[in-house]
Amino acid sequence: METSLYIHIPFCRKKCDYCDFYSIPSSKRKVDGKSLENDLTDSYVEAVLNEVAFYAELYGISSWKTVYVGGGTPSLLLASQLARLFSGIKEIAPFSCGYEATVEMNPDDVRDDFIAACKNFGVNRLSLGIQALDDNALGSVHRGCSAFAALKAIEYLDSSWNGRLSVDFIAGLPNQTYASFKNQFEKVFALKKIDHISLYTLTIEENTPLGKKIDSGKLDFSFERADKMWLIGRNILEKNGFMQYEVSNFSKPGFESMHNSTYWKLENYIGCGVGASGTWYGKNLDDDFACRWTNTLSVPAYVDFWNDLQDKKEDSLLRDCEIIDRKTLEFEFLMMGFRMRKGVYAEDFEKRFGKSILDFENSSCRKFADIFSEWKKNRLASTKKDSSGERYFLNRRGILLLNMFLEELL
Repeated sequence: METSLYIHIPFCRKKCDYCDFYSIPSSKRKVDGKSLENDLTDSYVEAVLNEVAFYAELYGISSWKTVYVGGGTPSLLLASQLARLFSGIKEIAPFSCGYEATVEMNPDDVRDDFIAACKNFGVNRLSLGIQALDDNALGSVHRGCSAFAALKAIEYLDSSWNGRLSVDFIAGLPNQTYASFKNQFEKVFALKKIDHISLYTLTIEENTPLGKKIDSGKLDFSFERADKMWLIGRNILEKNGFMQYEVSNFSKPGFESMHNSTYWKLENYIGCGVGASGTWYGKNLDDDFACRWTNTLSVPAYVDFWNDLQDKKEDSLLRDCEIIDRKTLEFEFLMMGFRMRKGVYAEDFEKRFGKSILDFENSSCRKFADIFSEWKKNRLASTKKDSSGERYFLNRRGILLLNMFLEELL
């Protein structure tokens, strides 16, 4: 069966102040005379490939529908390591017809040999973490790359990259002005290769350096201002042909992220690498439970385990595994589905769970039919029939209140 694959590269030059994803600082070494802060070793790549091969055999994977290499900073990989990673993945199972293979990059890592390796080994989509084209905003969260370097990287890819290109922005960074936030998009729209833009509102995580500064009063932050900035960004993106298809994601027609859709549709995906997560729902997606795991956070333990040639058993893997029961799966199906602007198809829910979406009950035994009816009455939700059946969705106003809607479904 075809399946999606996520690979985590848990190394960064330095964590940004807002980031709570798992990563560790890397050390420095020179490659071809250029200093690359990189302590990735061939043994880590081989360990990842050994883990991928284990799951491919365990679950009978015949091809990869999507592959996503994230982090951390995957672009700290040497070109030779990226080549080994993707050649190894394809040796384990081929890419499906119409596949999507994405690699995350930092703008200051865009270099000829790495881009060439992407082209030569099947990567057809890059995701560039810009965050802002404003040095004051970037400096406020200790983001290493400058606005000038980010813009030059995008311009380089616009002229030399022949695949798809996505970029990320954050709304509400400290020291970010409304003017600089608005103006940065014009620079991006001038580049034709960009077909996808992720726009996030800055999230304040409790144990990050940014969260601690705000909690201590050393830094002012307004959630209201961040939300307002995001709304301005949404309007600008939509007016320029990037339509919102998910809470934080915008694309030109036909260029939605295939890999992320795997998560939103509750489809199987394998997670490999230190700190990676994966979820297996079952061969036919009709089991009453699912297995969701998160790998060890120890690089040495991970490398030693997966490069040991002894046979591995599922119950001995270096991971924490959670069994998701049927009731939770029903809620997660709705939770992830309503993140998308098109919402949830009633037929998909019934096919998956053997009952009508209208009969779903929250923890207080209140039915979906009653909850959705109220949201529809308040002009925050709607239904529509198309060639795929009847779908339930939150409208442009309603999706801004997604968390409130999900609380009612809990």
